[in-house]
Amino acid sequence: MQSLIKGISRVLLTIMEAAAEKIFELYIQRLSGTLSAEEERYVQEQLLHNPAFKAQWELLVKEDEAMNASGYLQRLDSTAALQSIHEERGEAPPARVFPLKKIMIAAVMTLLLGSGILVFFFWHKPAPVYTSANAIQQQQKREIRLVMDHGEAITLNKDSGSQTIALHNATLNTNNGALQYTSLDTVQNTLEIPAGESYKLTLSDGTEVWLNAATRLRFPFHFGKSSREVYVAGEAYFNVAKDAQRPFIVHTALNNVQVLGTAFNINTYQAGIIKTSLVSGSVIAHGKGNERQALQPGQQADYGAGKGFTTSRFDEEEVTSWRTGVYYYHSMPLAALIQEATRFYGMRFVIDKDKLAGKSVTGLMDRKRLDDFLSDLKTTAHLDYQLSGSEIILK
Repeated sequence: MQSLIKGISRVLLTIMEAAAEKIFELYIQRLSGTLSAEEERYVQEQLLHNPAFKAQWELLVKEDEAMNASGYLQRLDSTAALQSIHEERGEAPPARVFPLKKIMIAAVMTLLLGSGILVFFFWHKPAPVYTSANAIQQQQKREIRLVMDHGEAITLNKDSGSQTIALHNATLNTNNGALQYTSLDTVQNTLEIPAGESYKLTLSDGTEVWLNAATRLRFPFHFGKSSREVYVAGEAYFNVAKDAQRPFIVHTALNNVQVLGTAFNINTYQAGIIKTSLVSGSVIAHGKGNERQALQPGQQADYGAGKGFTTSRFDEEEVTSWRTGVYYYHSMPLAALIQEATRFYGMRFVIDKDKLAGKSVTGLMDRKRLDDFLSDLKTTAHLDYQLSGSEIILK
């Protein structure tokens, strides 16, 4: 699959124009069942009134019948496709993602290219502008806020360039989704990340903290002499600066994690469960009672009040990939997935629980590609969707 994707990329760069590529993508979406109602109407209109479009479409139909591309597409396995994504991402920068729809398009394109007859006709009528889920998601973006101890709230614009904000007790420096500051004040502040967003913070000791959607971090501008303590609700990844004289302690509603210098992920999203995943170094997790659990790299500790700790191995890329805007899911019940998607995209997903009970899906979510996620759901779970304000109704 890796060579397939690279080969297809080279072909796209050398022989495709935007108009012809659009025809092909619409055709493959029709095959995979991911064509929206608006796109279907557009295809029908072009077939009636655009001879170049019709000629290209009919050629694709002819090649489809000869190569049985439809049957090949239906036989693609979503779990195998996801494994291919893993393999490709392991050799490429983390931001490089190939959603299931793109892999299926590439696979069928290979069949058609292999026939030697894939010819593109060009037309000059611009494609219509669709109201997409991505566009609605952008409109629904909420503010990232730094709330001071005395109640003052500072709005942090994730998409802005470098900016300096002077406060009476600190100087803030923001730059494209990251915050640094200088201050000697030990006042407690709370950084609030809304659903659909993420943010990075560098603490006064040099510790880096990545904050996921729907997360709050309470921290002092300046740590004291004996310890460094913060409080988190949601999900955060810590790359802790070493300081043997001052242990770093992360408090949650149920437990706390103590480190000196290490990298780990902590997740409190699931009610009653705290997940601590150690990437490097060592940590000791403490429960509300006298429970203690030391972790080694590659281990995850799940803590439940009254249940204590359970440990397991974890996949680092899957647990921490949210920092690059990606979330993997494997055989996840659809009801659980929509909870994750609501938080991840910042839009409310509504589902008919009776109709879709028992469905499980495999794939990935890319925070910048909501439309692709919905198209993948149509393919893997045979779901349709409807946009209604800030809601996405799955049916």
